[in-house]
Amino acid sequence: MTFALMRGYDHINVASCPDPVAAVRDRELAERILRYPKIFPTGSPDFGHAVQFGEEWRIGSLGADDPSSARYGLAMDLRTAAAGEPDPATAEAMLRAAARLDPEDGEQLAKDEWEIGDRRYRIIRVTKYIQCGDRVLEPPRSTDAGLAGDGLLRGHLIDPSAPCGRWEAQLRLNLVGFLAVAEDVPGIVRTEARHALQAHPGVVLLPPTFMVVELDGDSWGPLVCGDDPDDARKRLARHFTGLLPRMRKLHGDPPSAEECAEWTAMAEGILATPGHSFSVRGREFRTVRVSRMLRLGRDGPEASRPSDQERYDLTTGR
Repeated sequence: MTFALMRGYDHINVASCPDPVAAVRDRELAERILRYPKIFPTGSPDFGHAVQFGEEWRIGSLGADDPSSARYGLAMDLRTAAAGEPDPATAEAMLRAAARLDPEDGEQLAKDEWEIGDRRYRIIRVTKYIQCGDRVLEPPRSTDAGLAGDGLLRGHLIDPSAPCGRWEAQLRLNLVGFLAVAEDVPGIVRTEARHALQAHPGVVLLPPTFMVVELDGDSWGPLVCGDDPDDARKRLARHFTGLLPRMRKLHGDPPSAEECAEWTAMAEGILATPGHSFSVRGREFRTVRVSRMLRLGRDGPEASRPSDQERYDLTTGR
């Protein structure tokens, strides 16, 4: 079956009068671009899968740390879809693909694109970045409060031709040439990043996620992430009451009653202290906005790059 190419992947449709909600978002974005003009990559990319039906692409799911995990997620969704598929041949094809992506025995088939019936499935990569100004990381925006708290973005429409305000258009133009790689990465990683600028010159913005960092002088370190600012704060509290005690036990050094009491007090203080910049028991925390972008080309959203899988293999030793 021949699948349609993506229309408007390299165009930006600027609307002179976007709807009122979009206009408010665009005005706030203008303020943030001026206050936090620098763009930095943060962490590894997110992976997931997208589905094409007709001319429309939608995100199936995000949130995987590497291409292999994204394939397992696709296998799970294919098995779920097969259960409700009315065409037996298509359902069987879905199950065969799922069996290769998540086999009971043997290794996973490292295949990132599948054409099944009238749908095309693709493993995709999403770049994460933060905006920064004068050594200050961008906090959540007031307009973020209206975002649905679902970082997986299931069913999210990938629509490069959707009308946008002029400041969103400006940001997307700024991101077209954004390599999103550090200076010390292997040469092949930079080569593939440069190739992506040519093969996938279009950019769409996705809803953000949020990260809590701890400040230590002029440096900062990430602690937890969440789908929305409140979720990130709650996860930070659970970091002290759940993760830290478990990690200490796993390493054969269970925490003392005094340490557990201190962590409980930290968690209670975190939940009770308002704002995105807060201090609890002498420790400084910030909630940071983590923006996300997806590159697009003539044939749709960018798939994972060869170096993505190689980096995962080197990290895990698999």
